[in-house]
Amino acid sequence: MRKTLLLLVLLCMALAAHAQEKLSYLLQTVDVAAYPNATFEVRGQVLIEDKARHGGAITCAVALLDKKTIKTYFDRYGMEAYRPGAWTALSVSGRIDRQANKLSVGMFFSGRGRYYFDDFELLITSKGKTISVPLGNAGFEADTLRPWYVGEYKEMVNVRLTTDKARSGRQSLLIDNSRAESEEYGDNTRRGRYATVNGVRLYYELYGAGEPLLLLHGNNMSINSFSQQIPALAKSYQVIALDSRGQGNSQADTTRLTYELFADDAAALLQVLGVDSARVLGWSDGGNIGLLLAMRHPGKVRQLASMAAVLYNNDQSISPKLNAQLRRQLTEMKGRGVTEADMEYRLKNLLLTEPHIAPDALAQINVPVLVMAGENDIVRREHTDLIAARLPRATLKIFRKAGHDAPTEVPAEFNQAVLEFFARRR
Repeated sequence: MRKTLLLLVLLCMALAAHAQEKLSYLLQTVDVAAYPNATFEVRGQVLIEDKARHGGAITCAVALLDKKTIKTYFDRYGMEAYRPGAWTALSVSGRIDRQANKLSVGMFFSGRGRYYFDDFELLITSKGKTISVPLGNAGFEADTLRPWYVGEYKEMVNVRLTTDKARSGRQSLLIDNSRAESEEYGDNTRRGRYATVNGVRLYYELYGAGEPLLLLHGNNMSINSFSQQIPALAKSYQVIALDSRGQGNSQADTTRLTYELFADDAAALLQVLGVDSARVLGWSDGGNIGLLLAMRHPGKVRQLASMAAVLYNNDQSISPKLNAQLRRQLTEMKGRGVTEADMEYRLKNLLLTEPHIAPDALAQINVPVLVMAGENDIVRREHTDLIAARLPRATLKIFRKAGHDAPTEVPAEFNQAVLEFFARRR
């Protein structure tokens, strides 16, 4: 019992040190001293309802090596198999170190949602034989949670056995985190708002006070990608951080995705919020959207800071390796049965087929524009120079020793460049 408690204490310390988000866990500890250097596989079933974008669950195992050392195993990509509202089989495998005699198995979970767990199994392969090591209450059929342990989770009143849903048998374990408070950018329960715009519900968050500043994120990203910019920007402006249509917490319909549509959505949101004009910061796809917003709705843009934008996609604008990778990914998705109506497929296809901005059309943008890119950007330097050259009032900034992700690679330098640009009066 003392070793089990020590293992859980060490696990708490490890998660606190390395997790970017608040992680909770469902674990039970088994004796594996008889299986030194054997391989293992942990299997489990999870069903998640009302999942926030950043929520999820992955199978895990934690081995106690000595009194101060643990080794964790988890499937980083387990949530790729996630299907909303359906039971999903997850697993993780590894090798039991010779000095390990205890192994805790179960799942990590994080974020808002209702998490149902069922049908755990531990398989160990040693000397060519695979056996199923018994887990206590593996299917949660007993009228007690024991021997399972829920850690780093305060709302224990929302942990219960339930007959509402079960993968097998009569009941499963429900951990209801659907009403949890969150201050995470992109999932902030106090700052988050919805507005119906052009027939879809768009999600946005407001921070700070002052003149409005609209943030536009990259492809298949969310407000959270600006987590290192929002605190600095909100000291001087009212930050309006938007999840573009079909991304983050925003909805989408079947309308064909184009950057013009995203720009029209942004203009309509500003209109709903009563904003006549705003400063705009766009990154990657957001940079494309910002350029089109200034072209299609010129009155809405006061100044524009555009990071790693493109006017079109070909070998003169983007790394050919990236386009080859995108084509390969789309082919693989189709091979897995993903349809062209799937949002992830639509967004990858958007990268390959859009935008279609003529360089000479930039002449109609008559507001100051900060054109930015990383020294090692996937956007070719010649293309970034072309954008700056065709804009009537452009300032060019290239971040040394940074790439496409300069806002997270060199956040202090990036934030300073943006703030100094917006502070100019011209």
